[in-house]
Amino acid sequence: MLGNRPYIATCLLFLVLLLFACTKRREGPSASVPADCQQFLDKYFDAWKSKDIATPQALSFYLSPQDQSRLPEGSLELWRASKNKLVTENFEQVTRDFGDFKGYEVLRVKTTTIPPQDQFAANTIGLGIHTELVCKARFSKKHDAHVGLHLIKQTEGSQYIVAAWNFQAQP
Repeated sequence: MLGNRPYIATCLLFLVLLLFACTKRREGPSASVPADCQQFLDKYFDAWKSKDIATPQALSFYLSPQDQSRLPEGSLELWRASKNKLVTENFEQVTRDFGDFKGYEVLRVKTTTIPPQDQFAANTIGLGIHTELVCKARFSKKHDAHVGLHLIKQTEGSQYIVAAWNFQAQP
């Protein structure tokens, strides 16, 4: 399964990019977001606004319990350190390119539940509740950007994790 990680990440990135392609149409009113998802987004984006990089690090990159159990002993900490470094680098790059984060608005939201019975989807993108969002974010330099997020939570009561994301300046 871990050998498929690059393929899975590429597929998720493709989905996010496809989601962005759909946002080229005229933007309508804000999308309706489930309450727990809205709470997650507020926490995530408040951390961006306050430059609290530890929160996006803690809330980013999904690794299922099955994948965690397959990692060699000691490599989970290496994985965490690597993903935290990537989150920090991405945060710094977005801040350099777009400026300070000012606020956001959800434009589109789509939620899909992947049940254990759907073995192919479960093996490809993971079990649980998958929520794909496109947000319009405001920054100090380039005033608007689209932020694509793919969120996953394993059960109805668990917390969301950012599995994939992308920032794109509006033309």
